[in-house]
Amino acid sequence: MSLTITQAFNEFKSKLELGQSFQEAISTHHNAVREWIESHNSDIKTKLIGSLQRKTRIQPRSKDPFDIDILVIFGEFRSQSPDGISPESALNNLENIIRQHGTYRKLGPETDSPTIVFEYKDMVKVELVPAWKDFICQPKGRGYRIPKRSRWVSVDYDYDAEYISEANNNSNGYLIPTIKMLKAAKRNLFSEMKSYHLEVLATNTIPKIISYYKSEGFQISYPSLVFSFFLLAKDDISKSSKIPGSKSPPPDKYMSMEEKSKFSDQFIKIAEYCKGLISMEGNSSIEKWRELFGEPFPSGK
Repeated sequence: MSLTITQAFNEFKSKLELGQSFQEAISTHHNAVREWIESHNSDIKTKLIGSLQRKTRIQPRSKDPFDIDILVIFGEFRSQSPDGISPESALNNLENIIRQHGTYRKLGPETDSPTIVFEYKDMVKVELVPAWKDFICQPKGRGYRIPKRSRWVSVDYDYDAEYISEANNNSNGYLIPTIKMLKAAKRNLFSEMKSYHLEVLATNTIPKIISYYKSEGFQISYPSLVFSFFLLAKDDISKSSKIPGSKSPPPDKYMSMEEKSKFSDQFIKIAEYCKGLISMEGNSSIEKWRELFGEPFPSGK
């Protein structure tokens, strides 16, 4: 029996979730690293950040690396530099802690500002970010200062994750699954875009689409949300995008207008492609959606 479009998207949604065995491997790795760092000094605290914190991570393909982002909180930032520590020395201190562990030292930790990076043999990469609680920028005590490009910058990991979670709740639970679908399309068609940039674009767009659909009595579906996102976000790329109220810098801060124009053109083409599929049913339609998302979208054959 062939799948309907709704069934295909529901299966796609399920396959994007992290598998149980993979979640267990991730948990083993990040718990071991965090326990080692915190055992070095009881004042140091760690926490997961990135797409795992925001719950927007998708199951990697068989040959894709998987990043685990861990924030290493050393203290509080109340002056121009915490305890006189420079951005460079903050990274060096964290790398020294990691190299004191024999196994991690053998994995070759390296500095890639603002992170210390090493990779396990199972292609799970750990990225550690040294941080201090931010008591400089308002609201004081929220967010962190991290070293980047030889200077201290403000980031708002917890606020950003909470904002996306709340936006998902206010969007009847459609936002985060749609973000995951869009990240699959990004992986397949426009991998050069930063994942977090796409997440911010989606967070600022999808809730508005859902609100409009509800006000007009339109049926909400994943195909229509994906189409509507690309239709609207093609114009938003040219603007500076960030989570409203966040201390974090815009994810497109260092993107040139030429790069933004390139992504906008890609979104226009994808929107036109999706428009032609919205009213289609059957196996041929499923195969065309599969061309957009790649694996693990189900096959109509």
